[in-house]
Amino acid sequence: MAEERDKREESSAGSRARMEMTTILAVCALGVSGLSFYRSYIYTKQQLDITVTEVSYVTNQGELYMTVAFANGGNRDAALLRVEPALWAQRSKKDAEWIPLIERVDPNIPVTAPKTPTVIRAGGMEMVTLSARLDPLQAEQALATAAAGQGGAFVGIRVATMNSDGNLYLLHHPVARLLIDATGRIRGAEPAIHQSLSGFSDLDGAPPGDRLQSNKKTPFVWADQQS
Repeated sequence: MAEERDKREESSAGSRARMEMTTILAVCALGVSGLSFYRSYIYTKQQLDITVTEVSYVTNQGELYMTVAFANGGNRDAALLRVEPALWAQRSKKDAEWIPLIERVDPNIPVTAPKTPTVIRAGGMEMVTLSARLDPLQAEQALATAAAGQGGAFVGIRVATMNSDGNLYLLHHPVARLLIDATGRIRGAEPAIHQSLSGFSDLDGAPPGDRLQSNKKTPFVWADQQS
């Protein structure tokens, strides 16, 4: 009798343990499901990081190339409305401003590739290449009219974005400084940005750019010396 009672107690204890484990697993599954529902339908994270990875200026040919990475670290899609290279110079206004560079280096090469507007999916990344003509005389004139005392002429980017709530953002920022010697000739270039930019912010950044030291966010910059 005692032996049978012990077996029944062991069987009952095993059944309770299995039921408890099943209950724990069910609660965990319910919690994971609830968290997934919250993150997908209730919790909203809007984040778009803009990083300039490369700037190349083929000086004597007047060709400017940039590569810009757009990383969506949020859980909502983002719209990239427009991105273009720009030169800090004076045009019709009294003060200097970012003037977009829209002339193609070749009829078959678009200024922006891929074309905009485009959608950057949540958790995704898009690499955009910019190609535009920048006559070295135009850059040197920009130094004379707008950047005197800053030791160079500045090229940058203009970016327009929209988040999933329909809010619009516009930012401008220098990305490279064209170094000009005492004779007025371009002799090289150096980075003017050492950080990622928030794609969901309004920023009107004027030269000389940020003051950070070179780091893993500093773009690779090349420029030929003008002959």
